Amino acid sequence: MKYLLLLFIFPGMGVTMQEKGVTVFHEQLPDKSIRIFAKNLTEVPQSVKIEGTIKGMESSESLPMVLLVAPGETKYAFLLTPEKGTSYSYNYKYTYIQGDVTAVHNDDYVYQLPFRRGESYLVGQGYNERPTHMDQYAVDFNMDEGTTICAIRDGVVMQAVDNNSKGCPKEECTQYNNFILVRHEDGSIADYSHLKKRGALVTIGQEVKAGQPIGLSGSTGWASGPHLHLEVYVMRFSGQQSVKVEYHLNKGTIGIPRSMESYTQEL
Repeated sequence: MKYLLLLFIFPGMGVTMQEKGVTVFHEQLPDKSIRIFAKNLTEVPQSVKIEGTIKGMESSESLPMVLLVAPGETKYAFLLTPEKGTSYSYNYKYTYIQGDVTAVHNDDYVYQLPFRRGESYLVGQGYNERPTHMDQYAVDFNMDEGTTICAIRDGVVMQAVDNNSKGCPKEECTQYNNFILVRHEDGSIADYSHLKKRGALVTIGQEVKAGQPIGLSGSTGWASGPHLHLEVYVMRFSGQQSVKVEYHLNKGTIGIPRSMESYTQEL
């Protein structure tokens, strides 16, 4: 999550801090009012929270406010209008994080297993289990490197990283993780991690369907061997909030994959 501070003291003058993530900037109109915009310079949707202190001005929106800004989009935020006959000033800061912090997961949705029809894989680690899934609704499927991974739900590819080749059983290797993030209709995100180098079969912005091949498993990042780490979460300004989801399991049952049990994709 990024924090940026902008200070505006005199009309028509300002300091805007910019970087490759998100920038917030202003435009002064002839009547001295100020329009505020947020610009997303990244390839993924960003939630932007703008907070501020205003003196001698009226805001068209209550602050703090939150905007969801699409990749490459410049989005109008609010208008500041000086009150007549008074001096005025304002200062504000903005915070941003990728994803939609207002997303509400559809808990009625049942997910597909992340592999091809007829194939079966053992769960090595389930929800809230040691050593790496504490307070995390994630599932590790044991898979040989190069196994085809399929989308568990329709969505749009939000991020795809597959240029890393290193992996090790230590947290310090997290930075080498290859992964695909797919954003669903309700704003939740599926994380498919530990892909092999050049293991992404999709690109950012691509629409995918449940059951569609999207990647190849591997052991990059924090991994002791080849497997698929799978998790669904929603974003909050405090970070990822893992979601307890259910899957279509063996013989038409619906439930949560358990460690040391094998499951077959039957759909």
